[in-house]
Amino acid sequence: MLPAMRHTLALLLGLARLAALADAHTIFTTLYINDVSQGDGTCVRMSRDPSTCTSPVDGITSKDMACGANGQEPVAFTCPAQAGAKLTFQWRLWANAQQPGVIDESHKGPCAVYAKQLGDMTKGSAAGPGWFKIWDEGYDEEAGLWCTEKLMRADGLLSVRIPAGLPAGNWLFRPELLALQNAHEGDPQFYVGCAQVFVESADAPLALSVPADRSVSIPGHLAAGDPGLKFNIYSDDPKFPYPVPGPAVFVPPSSSSSVSAVADNKKAPSSMTRQRTGGVPADYLIKNANWVGVEVAAYSTEAGCWAAAEDCWAQANACYDAAPPSGNRNCRVWERKCRGINDACEAGDYHDGPPARGVRLVSEEPGAPARIPAAVNEGQDEQGGEGKEKEEHKDEESGGRGGGDGNGTSEAAPAPTEMGDLPDWGGVGGDDGPIIITVTDIVTAPAATQTSNGRRPRRGLRLR
Repeated sequence: MLPAMRHTLALLLGLARLAALADAHTIFTTLYINDVSQGDGTCVRMSRDPSTCTSPVDGITSKDMACGANGQEPVAFTCPAQAGAKLTFQWRLWANAQQPGVIDESHKGPCAVYAKQLGDMTKGSAAGPGWFKIWDEGYDEEAGLWCTEKLMRADGLLSVRIPAGLPAGNWLFRPELLALQNAHEGDPQFYVGCAQVFVESADAPLALSVPADRSVSIPGHLAAGDPGLKFNIYSDDPKFPYPVPGPAVFVPPSSSSSVSAVADNKKAPSSMTRQRTGGVPADYLIKNANWVGVEVAAYSTEAGCWAAAEDCWAQANACYDAAPPSGNRNCRVWERKCRGINDACEAGDYHDGPPARGVRLVSEEPGAPARIPAAVNEGQDEQGGEGKEKEEHKDEESGGRGGGDGNGTSEAAPAPTEMGDLPDWGGVGGDDGPIIITVTDIVTAPAATQTSNGRRPRRGLRLR
């Protein structure tokens, strides 16, 4: 089969796959760190099935309770963030944002965020012991709102601050929603996902001691008879306060110096535990979820031109194959680059290729649906109580890069950024256990170049 035909088939299958997205329930799709989008699906474990990805977990004893369907499978990238940084989890009614919405208004219930440290992100199990809750909220009697109703008012954006006392290393952060519309009939509906984050810290302990009554196994942290799982939201006399399921909140203690540094938005200290593998490579041209497109080899001959085209199309196919339900918009951006190389080969323009060499392509993913909200756990004590102080909103609108003019508009790819120049506290950390270093260079794993065993595109074959 010709590369053009293989590509067209992959594209059609990818579009059909995403068109099958269900329009019910909800799914966690996008992670923001300090108000900056990491990209749809990037560093996020989510269901791979577009037709069921927004469905609730199938039972509280399922391993899917940990990180959702396919949640035992690590994704390629782990996003770095300093202890004390703000994480924002975006929930969508439609995984690829084809239509707006967060969750059906009938799905009322509590929210929670859990955390678990893994020694190795690629081998550690999401399911099992080691989880503890860093925040929760049930029913706000003063406001007359469930947590999920507040989430809808925030356009699906839920922000928490990473406890400043967390040790450096690989962490899973697990937002959890519980819909109670059918709980009185024995059908509480859980929606969960996980973000892979490397937490960097200068002065936190290398190991964290969690009290036995706060450390839980997931699944296993809930029982069918728990009052919060049987709560009747339709009762004329509901029994408030609502008993939020799961353990009490645990907030690791932290030094005043680390909290102050984060609050003052200072640069990361020079002595910091940093990420060595698993980060997004610096030399990518476009990213879609946990796939990156890297520049093809330079060429000045016809053979080199067609080899570059073949490489580009192979990467495009890999992008579509790897795209999660959150979408393949940037695969289409990469596809336009491949068409440009192919057109140059057809036109006999083999010199100094590829066109626009090394120029970073502009993401076409949607930006944040609203201003990024303040962290819900600002000032929270170890019992889960909410402090009096609330983080003030920034003056400017926040959100991830999105848009583009639809024609593959490009911008120059920036040089790799040193740690000290990153906005807020974005940092990096280690994979094979904590490693203390004092340099400021980000060390990343090289991007794997996708290859194809098929033949190159024929001259004169237009891929339009």
